[in-house]
Formats: sequence, structure tokens, C-alpha cells
Amino acid sequence: MITINLLPQEFRKTERTSFKVFMTIILALMAVCGSLIYFGQVYLYEFKSIEGERLSREEKMRGLEPQAKYDDALVAEKKEYQKRSRTIQQIANSRVLWTRMLDMFIDIVNNQGNADRHNVWFRNLSVRSGKGGPSMNLSALSQSASFTKQANFIDDVVAHEQFFEDMASINAPGGRVVKNPGMYPPEAVSFKLELRMKPPGQWARNQKKAKKK
Repeated sequence: MITINLLPQEFRKTERTSFKVFMTIILALMAVCGSLIYFGQVYLYEFKSIEGERLSREEKMRGLEPQAKYDDALVAEKKEYQKRSRTIQQIANSRVLWTRMLDMFIDIVNNQGNADRHNVWFRNLSVRSGKGGPSMNLSALSQSASFTKQANFIDDVVAHEQFFEDMASINAPGGRVVKNPGMYPPEAVSFKLELRMKPPGQWARNQKKAKKK
């Protein structure tokens, strides 16, 4: 059934919003405001917390920068020291202790005064560096016209373990018989003695050091 209000506008009752609708709107507004307030509090709190943590970390980083620079300087210094140490070791391992080598060689030549086995002397000594290892070159004379004493001398050089352990090769006996006035016998075998050493990496003392490491 349809009801029609025929009263003039001024005599009609004022239309009001339904109480239920009004309360629904009020509750919705309260919920929205509450959400905004909660979001604002949480956002501001989190923002302040994060901002404070950021500032704290930045302060710590500024405090650690001098230590980091000092640590980098120590690392660089350590690397430079290790580089120098390796260079010094390489130089030391590739250097021949010629005084020691010559002392042992003189002992071989003297043969404890036994001239019957061999009697040699030298006119000059030269040392040359090579691609593999250094070499000793000597102009020598062996007493008597016999090549036997010269061969004995070369055998004694090879038999001397400490002296010959770093040698790669020695030339075979040879040469020529020359006159040797004022000596007895008055002849001698003139020959070249060539001793070539192994490369430094194959020297016995370097291999022993490597085994110890």
C-alpha cells in the first residue's frame, strides 16, 4: 500500500537519518580515525627507531674508519714485507758461496799433500753466469806427460760429494803435453777444466730447505 503525504511542504515533518545508519557512520568514522592514529603512532615510532639505528650505525662507522684505514695500511705493509722477503730468499737461494766452494776445491787440489796421485796447478780462474747455472772455467796444468794423473784429479773432483753435488757436468780429461822448464818432470799436460753448475732450483741446499717447509 502506497501512502502519499498531501500536506504542504511547510506542514510536513522533517526527515531524519535513521539511527542505525547514523551509528554505522559514526562507528566507521571512529574506526578510520583509530586506524589513522594507530598507523601514525606505529609509523612514527618505527621511523624514529630506524632513523636512530641508522644514525647509530653511521656514528659507529665513522669511529671505525680510522681503524679500517690503519688495518688496510698494515695489510699493504705485510704484502710489501712478504714481497721483499721472497725477493731476498730468491737472491739468497740463487747465490753461490764461492769462498766455501773454493775452499773445498783447494782441498781437492791439495789432496792432503798426496802428489803421487795428482799434482795440478792453475793459471787463471773465471766464473760465468749461464741460462741454467754458473760455471767455473780454469786453465790448468797437470804434472807429468801422463794423462793418468789428470784423470785421477778429475775423479777426485767428482768423488767429493759436497763440492760436486750441485754440479751438472765436468769436461772429460784431455789437453796436450807441453814443456815445463824448471819442473820435474819437465813436461805437463795443459788442459781446460770446465765445471757447470745445476740451476739454483736444483741445488741440494735449496731442495733441503723446500723439504723442511
